[in-house]
Amino acid sequence: MYTQILNVLNSFKATGLVAFLIAVIPATYKLVKPLIEAKIKTEKNTHIKQGMELGLKFANAFVPLVASMPALSNSDRKKVVNQFVDSGLKESGFNFKAETIEGLAEQAYQYYKHTLKGDNHKAPVTPAPTNDVTPDVPVDDDPEVFNEPQSSEQK
Repeated sequence: MYTQILNVLNSFKATGLVAFLIAVIPATYKLVKPLIEAKIKTEKNTHIKQGMELGLKFANAFVPLVASMPALSNSDRKKVVNQFVDSGLKESGFNFKAETIEGLAEQAYQYYKHTLKGDNHKAPVTPAPTNDVTPDVPVDDDPEVFNEPQSSEQK
């Protein structure tokens, strides 16, 4: 009789444990899933942001070199910059769409053009040499700075 009662109580314990696990596991999953998804999304966004910054650095470094090459047409310059940025990003473990890379190259070119007063789609013009050679005379912006102090007798 005593063993039968113990068997019933043990089965209640086992049933309670199973019921507890059935209730706790889905509840825990529902609570933890959004946190894990948010963490994954944050990590993914950080990775993308790092790739975009690196791509922009590649483009900013390469655009001035390519923009000053008169042998290349505008479309060829664009292709060369896009290929350079794409290969640099792929070597670093980033894989972006072609449109994204084109946008990075365009952003770098606009920065170069407007901020650094770079390529304006014209070949650089150098003035023709003249025979009028004048020696460079330094210009004194503030004559008071370079005057020697005068004594009270000279004033």
